[in-house]
Amino acid sequence: MMESHPDPVSDGQSASSSTAKRLPVNPRRHKVAPEQRKRVVRACNACNNRRVKCSGELPCDRCVSTTRICEYTASETDRNTMKEELERLRARCSALEQGIQTIAPNHAPHVMRQLTRGELPNWAAVVPSLPASPDSSESDEGEGRFPYDLEGAARYIGESPGTTFLDQLKRFMRTLMGSLTSIPGSEDSSTFVSSIGRYQTYDSRPLTDPDVNPGWLPEAVEMTSMLQKLRVYIQDGNGTCESGGMLWWGDLVNVPKSNPLAHLGTMDGNRHLAFYHICFALSVSIGHTSLQSPDSQSAEAYFKRARVLLGNPLDAVHFTLTDVPALSLMAFYLIEVNRRDAAYMYVGIAVHIAVMHGAFQYAADEASKRVFWTLYILDRWISVLMGRPPSISDESIRLPLPAFDPSMPPCIGLCANIELARISGYVVHETYGTAPRNPRNVDYETSADAALRMLNSWHSRLSMQLQVHPDQALRDPSCCTMHMSYNHLIILTTRPVFFAAIKKVVAQRIVNDLNSPGQPTHEKYIRACNDAAQRNVQLARLLQSTNRSWLQSGLHFLFSAAVVLLLDRISSGYERSINTDRNHGPHDAEIVFAIRVFEQEAETGTNYQADCCKVLQGLKALSDRCIVTQRELSTQQRLGDRNHHAAIPRPATPCEQKTLNRTGTDCTVHQEMLLWSQADNLQAALSL
Repeated sequence: MMESHPDPVSDGQSASSSTAKRLPVNPRRHKVAPEQRKRVVRACNACNNRRVKCSGELPCDRCVSTTRICEYTASETDRNTMKEELERLRARCSALEQGIQTIAPNHAPHVMRQLTRGELPNWAAVVPSLPASPDSSESDEGEGRFPYDLEGAARYIGESPGTTFLDQLKRFMRTLMGSLTSIPGSEDSSTFVSSIGRYQTYDSRPLTDPDVNPGWLPEAVEMTSMLQKLRVYIQDGNGTCESGGMLWWGDLVNVPKSNPLAHLGTMDGNRHLAFYHICFALSVSIGHTSLQSPDSQSAEAYFKRARVLLGNPLDAVHFTLTDVPALSLMAFYLIEVNRRDAAYMYVGIAVHIAVMHGAFQYAADEASKRVFWTLYILDRWISVLMGRPPSISDESIRLPLPAFDPSMPPCIGLCANIELARISGYVVHETYGTAPRNPRNVDYETSADAALRMLNSWHSRLSMQLQVHPDQALRDPSCCTMHMSYNHLIILTTRPVFFAAIKKVVAQRIVNDLNSPGQPTHEKYIRACNDAAQRNVQLARLLQSTNRSWLQSGLHFLFSAAVVLLLDRISSGYERSINTDRNHGPHDAEIVFAIRVFEQEAETGTNYQADCCKVLQGLKALSDRCIVTQRELSTQQRLGDRNHHAAIPRPATPCEQKTLNRTGTDCTVHQEMLLWSQADNLQAALSL
């Protein structure tokens, strides 16, 4: 009997669909477990080329026995899937990059570099560019800020550091640019103000972590050379300084020896080498030779050896007084590589150990006494840099000042530096209100006058060995740096009122009348700030003539002085007495010199020098524009008066320009400047 089959066509199905149906599985075939199969699913490339049996493992047995590289080729299905996934990811990355460029154009390049390195950006910090109008909620007065660093991490910065002042200056320039909308090219200056709320530091970037042997030491001749270099730069000048040097770190003459039998786990036998390794790290860093040195002799490698020998810095229990010099020098090194937060931590640990062992009440010998006072100076210096309270108060110190010791260099320079550090603590505490000792009802003027009196008294009591002249700068550059620190404290004390006066002069000229001169208030503060800045540039010229490598402290002093002179240059463009026949503004030579120094240092130093150079160049371009603009308007008025024409009409105020430019921020700019111009009281001026 024949079995009948239904006709597919009669069932309404096409012939092609019937042929596409899958045939039933052969019942004689059954699934075999992988471990029971005699053949592998896929052979490796080597076995496949040789047509031999492969075990299918990675690596397979045959490749292991013949020591060949065992590789497998992806199947066609896998290759197609991977290609589709790659195209999808590329399209997605392209769309995301375009979105970042649109939303945050100022941060896009840095974000791209982070993603390329495989790092996760801080997306909360990647915000759209700030508008060109001031925010009424922003204030220049406060008890500190939380700016973002280059990695997008927020960090606390007090009111005294240049970082905070620079942020205030950027906000001022943003407002000023809002009033200069009619000036061609003013939009090019947006690069300078686009970094409001940002500052340059590298604390978020981890230090390199090379593989080192902590017990290793370079040759004795090389160690002697590095220690001598360090004595010249940060100690006593190899005994040539008449002042005896400004700091004292310990024995930088005798070459250390390592103990090859010391156990790697405890390092106790070689713990003393931590001090010398950090000395070598500083010597290499100051000499900018790390790029030419082998990995084992780079600054990072020496610093890593010191870290390994001392152990975890947060585990202060196992530290003793003998570790204080090394910890202090590690903080000094971290300042040089622009890791200020880490330096603040190391100094705090060193002070904690010294206090715990009573070192600031008693020192066994003169050398130890000098080391602890050097720690005190470093603590005050970092306090100024960070705008944070120092780790130890003056009231808790009972240690006498260093005394004359015939076996050691003179101590007059170190004692003068200690007294200057005490004054710096008063400036940060009282003038800027960082943990003030006096009641808060004491006004700024009282604190500023007290600080200036202390500084003038300190300067008048200096001995002849501590005076600065060209020959002295060649013999004792550290004394020159101490005088720069003195001038910098004057700048810190007077800079708030100097800045308020600059804003008032500019605002009066823009808001009231082009012909109405701004009347500067509190002339003594303005003159003191300007004179101190000019003196620091002169001292920087002396230091430059010595062909020494610049330390971070000297660069910091020069940068602050250059910013003050640039501000004075901007205000001169709005003064009635400006000489319209001159082709240049005031302080041109000093500013160009400062920029040139940072350009040269940026070629061999860290990114700190390049960042400072970029800021000075951008601020100088803005000051040039202000001077040229005001000079052109003054020249037009003078020619109009000479030809007996009517006076040039008063330029429209930003509020009046609003109807012409149809911008919604002009009135806000006008109101901001109106407040600046009407601030007659000093305290009111400082609050704007």
